[in-house]
Amino acid sequence: MEPVQSPPGIKSQLGSRAGLSGLVLAVRLTEDPNVFVSVLEAGSGNFHDENIDVPANLAQTWGNPNYDWSFFSTPQTAADRRPIFLPRGKGLGGSTLINVMELTRASSTEYDGFEILGNPGWNWNSFLKYFKKAQSFNFPPEDAELSGMQFDAAVHGTDGPLKKSFPHYIDNIVGPALQTSDMLGIKRNPDPSAGDNRGIFMATQAIDSDAVRSSAASAYYEPNKDRANLRILTGAKVTRLITEGGPSMDVRVLGVEYVQDGSTRTMNASREVILCAGSYQTPQILELSGIGNPSVLGKHGIPRVIDLSSVGENHQTYDSMQDPEVAERQKKLYHEQKTGLFSSVPSLFAFLPVEAIDNDNAIRDSARTLKVDDPNPAVQKTFKLQQDWIENELITWIDINFIDRYMPGPGIKFESGKAYMTINVMLNHPFNRGSVHIGSSDPLQNPTIELNALDNDVDLAILVQTFKLAQKFLTTGPLGALVEDPTREIKTDDNIKAFLRQSLGTSYHPVGTVCMLPKADGGCVDPNLKVYGTANLRVVDASVIPISLSAHTQATLYAIAEKAADIVKNEN
Repeated sequence: MEPVQSPPGIKSQLGSRAGLSGLVLAVRLTEDPNVFVSVLEAGSGNFHDENIDVPANLAQTWGNPNYDWSFFSTPQTAADRRPIFLPRGKGLGGSTLINVMELTRASSTEYDGFEILGNPGWNWNSFLKYFKKAQSFNFPPEDAELSGMQFDAAVHGTDGPLKKSFPHYIDNIVGPALQTSDMLGIKRNPDPSAGDNRGIFMATQAIDSDAVRSSAASAYYEPNKDRANLRILTGAKVTRLITEGGPSMDVRVLGVEYVQDGSTRTMNASREVILCAGSYQTPQILELSGIGNPSVLGKHGIPRVIDLSSVGENHQTYDSMQDPEVAERQKKLYHEQKTGLFSSVPSLFAFLPVEAIDNDNAIRDSARTLKVDDPNPAVQKTFKLQQDWIENELITWIDINFIDRYMPGPGIKFESGKAYMTINVMLNHPFNRGSVHIGSSDPLQNPTIELNALDNDVDLAILVQTFKLAQKFLTTGPLGALVEDPTREIKTDDNIKAFLRQSLGTSYHPVGTVCMLPKADGGCVDPNLKVYGTANLRVVDASVIPISLSAHTQATLYAIAEKAADIVKNEN
């Protein structure tokens, strides 16, 4: 088949895939009518249906092959040899079609950490500029103040494509949980988006004023889909980059090879290629193209194009609705009044520094002496920064979130006639480091994802103490009076550790596998997001984030993609 060409006489960029970053870039770059952008997306073009648009239907998409790649890790030794489920969005909009819609930001100190790691211009002030550019915040009614929220207009955008709102529905456990947190000495945070996310707060969400999910597809692509210089190909899975040059000279990417409708095709790029396939599939595509660690490439008979040993390394991660009668009442409430359980998602979070659970400094003392076995310089450098961060009271290390409905878990079965709530405890900056590599030269096979979860005592100790703090919420004050604690028999550290191993998962926020760091420090891309050793290949997705953040990643990714678009425009 003849390769697909871009129109003559027009500056051309080629993107892959049409997830969050890919769509932001495509729309921003095609604001110039002389720039032609083609975007290849392996999933479908569907980004509007009941499962996507209705916020509380998000669980219907997880594990569904129409929406989700449904990756799994290798069996994890510390999680009772279980493989861990790792959902990733599949289709126009990527994971913004299936995520939990929270729009949280990490602390200003963490964003300044990008620059400390060797990336000039990547700091809190830069991120704040692009946070605001991406978002349009529908400031909440006065009753938001009842939850302790008082938003600072100076840190929120008002005319960006992405719709951002305060929860349309405040569930029944919010008031008691806030009162209990007061009793436990946890302060309320009036606006965690302002650079300090410590405390308990109601998170803003990517939901519009009509209580419909705001995704990258609906916010960025849909209003601009008829641009003559923007082309989207769906059902087109990129299999490798077509390159010339190397290994002793800068490699130029001429285009991409992809599979569509069972046929292998190619598409040429006259300008540059921007890879936006995410933390799992971006390293896979690079390795299939001969860009990566020679030992990994050699195992699968892939000729080396660029020796870039850090590719795929430094991987880091962070109800009554079950009753049919209740569900029907809530659906009616949503469709008629745009409120109720279907209109929103749980949004009460407590982000806390390590000192909140480490009164005797035992955890921080252990962290100071913790050693990392991985010789990769990217792992070494980010690991050292985390050791500095664990001493910093401004950086939140744990996340406790409160959910007003049933979520499946070990030892808990839904019983009709009972109301449920769920508390999740999360570790924002785990010291474990995993990897993502090709397991085969077959591009249609999933990559091999190794988490190395709980491979150190510090991560486990933090989770044990966070679990104990969560138990206090279930036995203290107004919230404790409402619930029967199902973990009341789990008291000893050994019992808690066993429970954690049975229930361990991830926060579905993988980062770091093609990290933005100096090349000497094990980096894969430079501060302009250009892949080292290439003349015209960039990566723009979560894989470039060098270190895990105390935030749901989508707000940060919108800012990265917006900044990347300006970088490309300024260079061209």
